[in-house]
Amino acid sequence: MTAASPLVLRGRGDAVLRFTGAAVVLGRADGEHHIPLAAIESVHPEGRSVEIELIALADAEPVVYRVEDVSEAAATAFADAVEAALPDEIVDVDGSALVTHRPPAAPAPRDHRTKLLAAGIAVPVLALDVFLGVAGRLEYALTFWIAFVVTAVGGLLAGDMGRDLYRMWRLPRYGITVTAESWHKAYGSWVYRYRDTTGVLHTYKTRSVLASKELSYDPRDPKVAIHHEGAPARCGMAFITLLGCGMAGGGLFGIGWLVLEVLKG
Repeated sequence: MTAASPLVLRGRGDAVLRFTGAAVVLGRADGEHHIPLAAIESVHPEGRSVEIELIALADAEPVVYRVEDVSEAAATAFADAVEAALPDEIVDVDGSALVTHRPPAAPAPRDHRTKLLAAGIAVPVLALDVFLGVAGRLEYALTFWIAFVVTAVGGLLAGDMGRDLYRMWRLPRYGITVTAESWHKAYGSWVYRYRDTTGVLHTYKTRSVLASKELSYDPRDPKVAIHHEGAPARCGMAFITLLGCGMAGGGLFGIGWLVLEVLKG
């Protein structure tokens, strides 16, 4: 008999409800809630919402988990599947005590260096453009922006691809490799989840579906991870890195030429 795939409901606010056959897992902004079947009293579909009511002791208010804005058909199928899997006899326990919670990964501290770097680039760039337009000619000031855009695009290509290439070389050798779990697709990116050795949950985004769900992460900074690619993909990334370096170098050469032309008068 072939096992059915885990049922998944995606609701409002990135809430994700999964039924694996042995438990219901609710992922929300506050972390992941693992709800064993022994803790569940009932599951109620209400239109485009699903409510999971936990078993409560006598005279106690039951804890209810609710996920909204889901597919109505999926909500009914989800509730039916969980209800069919619940134990025939309900044990008199506090269901909420059986639920385990894993907090999300701690947010990275705000780094003001990015703003300082942006300001540090913008000020001299604008000053140089004004210099080329005033001391030189108007077309020099306009040409400068073309060269600057080419330099910026080339730098971004080389930086992003070069960084990923380095991680693909380093992290599988010196990091920790885990099998990630496909979570959902958002804004054109596939989102995967993985846990570090301390049990903290992290997410990893990529533009393509991973043939192998293996990720390698940095043990010193577990949120830094990379997926594994074959030699053809790495060769393509290396080519784009070299192309970016060429664009950045060509753009800088053009800017330097403009400055020299103005200085020569």
